[in-house]
Amino acid sequence: MVVSSKKKKGKQRKAAVLAAVANNSGSGGGNSSSNKIVAKVRSGDNKVTKKLLTAEGLASLSFSGYEQSGVLSVVLDFLNRCEHDTFDQVLSSIGGDLKKPSTWIGILLQASSIEPSCCSLQIAENIGPLVRCMCNDTERLFFKSNKHWREGIAGFAVLVLDMINVSINSERADGNIIVDTLLSHEGLLTSIVQWGFWRDHRPDIQKELRKKDWDGIFDMSTERTILLLNDAWQRSEDRGIERLAIIGSAPIINKAYGATSMISFTSALIQHVMTEEWKRSELMTCFNTLLILIDEADCVDKEVITKLINVGTITSDYESARCVAQASLGTLIPQSRTNPSDTRVAFAIRSGLIEMCLGFIERFDSGGVFDGFNLLKLIEQMIMLICEISLHQKTAKAIRSKRQQVEDKLVRLEHNTDITKPQSKKLLSMLRSFLNLNGSYCCRCNKQLSKTEVKQCNGCHRMTYCSRACQREDWLNGHNVTCCKSYIYEKLGQFQGRIHPIVTPKGLRAASQLEELEKNITMIQLKLFLDNSDTILSQASSLNIPLNDCVVMFDIRECPPLNETKCYTELFDTPDQAKKFEETRSKGNITCTFCSYFYSGDVKDVLIMKRFFPHKWLMKQSK
Repeated sequence: MVVSSKKKKGKQRKAAVLAAVANNSGSGGGNSSSNKIVAKVRSGDNKVTKKLLTAEGLASLSFSGYEQSGVLSVVLDFLNRCEHDTFDQVLSSIGGDLKKPSTWIGILLQASSIEPSCCSLQIAENIGPLVRCMCNDTERLFFKSNKHWREGIAGFAVLVLDMINVSINSERADGNIIVDTLLSHEGLLTSIVQWGFWRDHRPDIQKELRKKDWDGIFDMSTERTILLLNDAWQRSEDRGIERLAIIGSAPIINKAYGATSMISFTSALIQHVMTEEWKRSELMTCFNTLLILIDEADCVDKEVITKLINVGTITSDYESARCVAQASLGTLIPQSRTNPSDTRVAFAIRSGLIEMCLGFIERFDSGGVFDGFNLLKLIEQMIMLICEISLHQKTAKAIRSKRQQVEDKLVRLEHNTDITKPQSKKLLSMLRSFLNLNGSYCCRCNKQLSKTEVKQCNGCHRMTYCSRACQREDWLNGHNVTCCKSYIYEKLGQFQGRIHPIVTPKGLRAASQLEELEKNITMIQLKLFLDNSDTILSQASSLNIPLNDCVVMFDIRECPPLNETKCYTELFDTPDQAKKFEETRSKGNITCTFCSYFYSGDVKDVLIMKRFFPHKWLMKQSK
């Protein structure tokens, strides 16, 4: 974010005021003079009140201090009437001739600047009514007047932003107390975020403000927002996380002004990366802030996911690509959870997440300019995460919907001779693996099915077929034994279906998720079995045992899936279980187990399903 450099005049003014106060701190008659000043300010005297805003005025009046003299309390009392009274009503009640109520805001600004140790906390505690007036940027009423709001908003913004800057950067113990008190006023934190976007998104306000009033305020707002983010991150417990979440999810324009086009601060931060010319240091600061918002406060919505993928798709800068990959990985797992979200992963895939990863492999593997290890490692983590949840309901449908686009790009890269890094080739192999396993297949003949060809068993709703003939054949060859049956040890050798978790997770949603996962795994069981026929036969041969004594274990938590063939006697905890399996297993079939993760909200479980296939299918496929 570009920080405004137009602060010189303010610093010079502050130095002059400090010098004036120092020169007069020992002068006689100070209390008497101060009392007269307070009396004039309390009566609304325009000349005396305005003179307090100048260094010369303070020097000539032998001023003893805003807080000690009581001027600060008087001004705060006036401003506490700004919600309910007009400015004319206030002046008529005291017989004053003050021209503008913004003069009072100017005194607060001077007081917090010159005497932060004694004035800032008092101001922070007592400006609730002023905050409510100034933060209402749709009605824009201050002392019931749009004119007064227009004259006072710039001073109010500078007051708030300077108090935040001084307090956070202060080594005093009350620095955090001042910031917390100031930001406890409802709506102020959101307004601070929105001030930085008025120039581009609020033409109605721009028409009312003079350019000189707001030169640098937009950038000050963005700068202070980043400062607040870093401060909240350093105190990232309770209020710190809460503040991060408020900032990151705050809409950049008031909902009352643009309810149909709301984007969050996090989305806007990404938008800046896409549209602005950034220096490297600014780019890294922006991305580091983005990572804090995503990883710590979970400020993730559809806009954030979409815009991140858009940035990753077009960027040709390695460091930007690495940051986008890291941020994208963070969006897939909700904050405070270790489990990926089926909804988020599915949406990211539909938005082009896999194509973005393939683009990274293509752009940053060839050429040898960049060391792509870190980026490629992040891509691998994303692919593994997608793989773990790829058979869940929403993600599986998203992959199928993008299958053709991903397939076309994947084929092109598989034949690209410029892709030379072993890790890049491994990533392409992983993508190919879960793409192959995310289709619809007939559970009897392994035919790949389109949406219109899928026919489900009306009993269990887990087995899918290409035709009634395949369904009838499968029914007669074992499915009639297991359809709609719960797992029992009496069917130890013959049961086809879920064996763990034995108890369905609580809740209709979790039960529906589990049923969909079972159906998707069931569709690929025969494909995995046939695709690995040579390996299974080789492993069985090395064990020197009959095929019906083998149990083939597929671990589809890995990408590509692992398979291992063992003798059934190695798999049971007790001799009785092994004996029961031996008594009930089908002599003409080989037993297979399929292990996968099951995610439902905060629940992470391991799902194991079992199925048996005729030996002859294995032999036929091998031949």
